[in-house]
Amino acid sequence: MNATRRSLLAAALALSAIGPARAQDWPAGQTIRIVVGYPAGGPTDLVARLVAAGLRDAIGAPVIVENRGGASGSIGAVVAARAKPDGTTLWLGPVQTQVLNPLLMRNVRYDPLKDFVGIGTVAALPNALVVNPRTLDVRSVQELVARGKREPGGLSYGTYGAGSSPHMFSVLLQKIAGFEALQVPYQGSAPAATALLSGEISFLFDNITSTIARVQGGQARALAVTSRARSPALPDVPTMAEAGVTDFNLNFWFALYAPVDTPEPIVMRLRQALGHAVAAPEFAQQLAARGAEPFVMPAADLQGFFEAEARHWAALVRDAGLQPE
Repeated sequence: MNATRRSLLAAALALSAIGPARAQDWPAGQTIRIVVGYPAGGPTDLVARLVAAGLRDAIGAPVIVENRGGASGSIGAVVAARAKPDGTTLWLGPVQTQVLNPLLMRNVRYDPLKDFVGIGTVAALPNALVVNPRTLDVRSVQELVARGKREPGGLSYGTYGAGSSPHMFSVLLQKIAGFEALQVPYQGSAPAATALLSGEISFLFDNITSTIARVQGGQARALAVTSRARSPALPDVPTMAEAGVTDFNLNFWFALYAPVDTPEPIVMRLRQALGHAVAAPEFAQQLAARGAEPFVMPAADLQGFFEAEARHWAALVRDAGLQPE
């Protein structure tokens, strides 16, 4: 177990040491809902359902996932932010909704730092940089970069829209490596992957969960993963750093939140329950099966982390010349 994993586990165990929240601490007969700003079956939804199962066991009350897709997750964020702050409505927010939407979208109707209180970070989802070996015969990141430099604008890449992980990872790769490619937006992971397999786009940063089968079946070739260590799901694929792209330090994390005015005793009970949930071995096992990994930190560090992430991503957006759409 590396130092990072040990520190994450220690943080989770520290949260769970107090013990799971008791059912009688919760509003009697109330079902807790976790709002997700994306359709069922996507990465955020999958993480939310694992969290819901863990909270259900820790709290002893019903916990459901409610999907409110649209506007890059913003519709769901507004629903959760405006909900009654009594602990019965929670929000599972990824980097896109909590950091990038306010930077890349006009008229966002929520403030991630002011409208929510953090319960805890829960997971991070690396992506894999993949190409279609039948339409683009490159075998490494360096070969892809060399091709991009030889043919300015000749490569294209798929995204799920502004601020999505494929978009931001692609922007960072181009910025670090010094080449330009054409962005082609799609409605989600499935149509972007279909475009890759049909030859419509040259490369795609796809979530590992979705791309494992295509890589193992030979339909796609994985050049690198965006995690700091190799993914157990794709152990033979190098990290971006191993592939020669240093400073590739974007982390697409997920965190659980409550509306900002939720009473402190309820916030503390939620943090205890979440700590119990993420410390369970089956939680990490289920994440790993989906290509994700635990990402947990002490509650005292949450707000500082969220603020630092906002600054970090704002700098990348500014340096890349991206503008709100």
